[in-house]
Amino acid sequence: MSQFLDQKELFDSILFLKEEEKQNPLGVIEQFFNDYRLHECRHTLWAMVETCLTTDNTEFSEPEERGNLIQRYRDLERLLEAGTLLVRQK
Repeated sequence: MSQFLDQKELFDSILFLKEEEKQNPLGVIEQFFNDYRLHECRHTLWAMVETCLTTDNTEFSEPEERGNLIQRYRDLERLLEAGTLLVRQK
């Protein structure tokens, strides 16, 4: 089983943001979208999904698991678009 599922409480907490970033999470989003263009994010995200679905692995061997991965991809892509708009509007 995944360490992320075994230690849910730990992995539900904020692990990597510094204290000042916790106080200003929009700054983290701005920095991300200043460093990475939306088309680059789409490319990288799709490459990860495509690799998971086209190589032998046990994580995505069932149709339902593959469907869940595609849905999460779509949701993350929408999140990227919303983040891009927030940064552009600011």
